[in-house]
Amino acid sequence: MRGPEQELAILQALMERSPDLISLSEFSGTVRYLNPAGLELLGLSALPFDGSLMTEDFFTPEGLKVAGEVEHGLSTVGHWQGRSEMRHFATGEGIPVAISTFVVERDGDNPRMVASYVRDRRAGHVRDLQLLDAAASAAQFAAEQQAVAELSRIAISGDLPQLLPIATAAAATMMGVERSTITRVDPQEDAVLVLEAYTGTKSKNVSIPAGTYSLMGYTILRNAPVVCDDIVGETRFDTSAMVSAGLQSGASVPIAGNSGPWGALSVHSARPRSYGPREVAFLQTVAGVLSTAIRRIELDRRLRHRRMSDQLTGLPNREVAYECIDEALARARLNGTVVAVLLLDIDDFKIINDSLGHDTGDVALRHFARRLKSAIRPQDTVARLGGDEFLIICEGIRDVAHAQEIAHSITDEIRQPMVDDNSPTPRSASIGIAVSDEASTRRDLIHQADLAMYRAKSTGTGGHAVFDNADVYDAERIRTLSLALRKALIRGDQMHMVYQPIVEIDSNRIVAVEALARWNHPALGPIGPTEFVAVAERTGLSTELGMWALRTACTQAAVWRQTSDITIRVNVSALQLRDAKLPDQVALVLAATGLPPTALGLEITETVWVEDTERVADTLTELHRMGVGILLDDIGVGHSSISYLDRYPLFECFKIDQSFIARLPSPRGEAIISAIVSLANAFDVTVVAEGVETSEQLEALRNCGCQLAQGYLLGRPISGDATTELLRAQPD
Repeated sequence: MRGPEQELAILQALMERSPDLISLSEFSGTVRYLNPAGLELLGLSALPFDGSLMTEDFFTPEGLKVAGEVEHGLSTVGHWQGRSEMRHFATGEGIPVAISTFVVERDGDNPRMVASYVRDRRAGHVRDLQLLDAAASAAQFAAEQQAVAELSRIAISGDLPQLLPIATAAAATMMGVERSTITRVDPQEDAVLVLEAYTGTKSKNVSIPAGTYSLMGYTILRNAPVVCDDIVGETRFDTSAMVSAGLQSGASVPIAGNSGPWGALSVHSARPRSYGPREVAFLQTVAGVLSTAIRRIELDRRLRHRRMSDQLTGLPNREVAYECIDEALARARLNGTVVAVLLLDIDDFKIINDSLGHDTGDVALRHFARRLKSAIRPQDTVARLGGDEFLIICEGIRDVAHAQEIAHSITDEIRQPMVDDNSPTPRSASIGIAVSDEASTRRDLIHQADLAMYRAKSTGTGGHAVFDNADVYDAERIRTLSLALRKALIRGDQMHMVYQPIVEIDSNRIVAVEALARWNHPALGPIGPTEFVAVAERTGLSTELGMWALRTACTQAAVWRQTSDITIRVNVSALQLRDAKLPDQVALVLAATGLPPTALGLEITETVWVEDTERVADTLTELHRMGVGILLDDIGVGHSSISYLDRYPLFECFKIDQSFIARLPSPRGEAIISAIVSLANAFDVTVVAEGVETSEQLEALRNCGCQLAQGYLLGRPISGDATTELLRAQPD
């Protein structure tokens, strides 16, 4: 590959060895270079060192008559060609010459110069014509290259509205035609082309036919250059469009797209005209620059779409959502309106992922996204933040009640069953609502909606809640309790277990105890189990809390088993049941404490069991196989769990919810208890009545055939040591 020095050496050799005069001069007329052939032609031995030789000194008075034409040509179009008469400096003799002179642009702040090629006409007319043609071609080529270079510079970063008119202007100017156009394939209409840019007189009929009905359409159809020197006799395509525009000739080249022609670059003339190979090549060069720019712009568009879109659902992503909130707030301040942000979290989506797999979960998310998009108003924006969280930005909100109406409408819409679709689609979501005021920021609204959404979740599935200042207190308390609970579980000095006896009604003998976790915070005092269990579930501490409770209870029960046949019952959370590792964890605890599996019962709530998945069923089956007892708590308060007796014959005990016990004694209440007991006996399942507080209730339970009871009447939750004394006091 040649370097710049080699290129310069070659250029200098060409100038030095040229048989014709070559000169370079400034616009002021000062001659800066004259090659050897020029010195010989004019009878000079060398240029003067003082720069005193001017271009006008080269010519006779006759030759200077064209000076005005030369100056005009250089200043307007940048070149001039013609004849003149130069003088021989030694003899004064006139020399008839053919001249081609043109402007040379230079880099940076360097001034432009004038280059001239001069041929002695005495050498023959043929050589004159060759010189003029060569000079004209060189000048035209230089101009074309400059136009392409400028177009290429803009194509690097410019957009199509800026680039296309420059391309048509360059084509029309360089080729000296009346009209230049860029037409594009219309993705919506096969029969016509779209006029993207033009230079010259615009046709009244802006509809350009596609296919063989126009020069451009035929070019795109063939995907090759098409030249029409004269429409007279043209049979390849319909020339009606050219006739109606008053055009008689044209040339067109395709502009390549990502898959096939994107469009066509065309030039037209009002008269018959020949378009040579060099001119077609120039059009192709311009089209190539446009094609590169179009591909770059399309790639930028795709990359931006990919960057700004959620790849799974196609919805706007978190970045776009945040921009939309900022823009909506700016408009709201300007217009005096209100913005509502709705944060939506799919209820129990983890069940779909855990039971059916993540691929099915992805399908469910896509379906849900479509449902959600169809449920919002046209002026609203829905985006996916990640996971199963979505954000809806609502503008033009009147007040909080209006925002609640929208949330209610969305809830109703996504709850509707889908017709002819067997794919899993979530139909319930919890929505947190935050409504802006004059001082609201994007961060404020998202944080507020998040707090409200968690409150909505705590009240049940499918609900919505509006942010309240109390949510801030709740969030701070949850954060504080979460940090403290984690430390308490590690240190073990704040957490302890209490035990409530379960009594056999007929013998009044304690046969089991239920282990209940308690937390005494050093600064906040006793924290209720309902609150700290909820904190554990919300902050990912359920497993740690559950395993601490299981180890502590089993350790204590193993001590009791040395002198008693007592069994221990421990509550298990929903998250623990969905963990396939739970059976192994229970086995490790039993092995470490020496407690027999048959002495352990795990209590699960009916509302947890109703969310059964294949994984939960497998986990419980494995625990049952180990010999661990499975007990169903709170029967009757939620979905019907009676059917589980037949589907999963692994329960050994039911606990009747205390709300039914509170109705005793009464004929209706006793009838319900008797029915539950009869069904349980049929499936060889024992029944525990919880929340027994009066002797009348206990007597009614005995009459209904209930075997076991638990409640304040029979014993409150007490410490391990107190329970030990209670068990020792039992008669043998």
